[in-house]
Amino acid sequence: MPTKYQSQSPQSQYLFGGLIEVFRDSSTGEMAMIPFSDLRKVFPLKAGAKSKIVFARLAPNKPPKGTETLEINVKGKETFSLGDCKYAVLAVKQTIRSEAGETRDEFTALYAPDLQAVVARRYDEGTSAESVVGYELIKPLAN
Repeated sequence: MPTKYQSQSPQSQYLFGGLIEVFRDSSTGEMAMIPFSDLRKVFPLKAGAKSKIVFARLAPNKPPKGTETLEINVKGKETFSLGDCKYAVLAVKQTIRSEAGETRDEFTALYAPDLQAVVARRYDEGTSAESVVGYELIKPLAN
């Protein structure tokens, strides 16, 4: 499923199962995340579920810098409002770590199982800098 961001550098993000980024395309370049395990085993998501996915990040003309690990922790159920709509979502903490174990990225995806899509992301959770970025439009790929 693609997600488009209209920012200074517009980008499209392709997510497996509407949750796990596998490809990104923008005016600044492309990036693919090649998993070394079966992503289908992550689904269906349930509260309390945890998964680890080792992957290589590939970009044109750049050799991969080792492997990385995506840690998925389904923290629980919530209700999230986006515009006039309310969605039953799962709060899915995603942490990307380098091969050495350093945190490269961390956020909570608010995943709507009925839509099979992330409707928002929560950054800097539990801090004074906490912010929520909700999506304006969600649409499936054309068949």
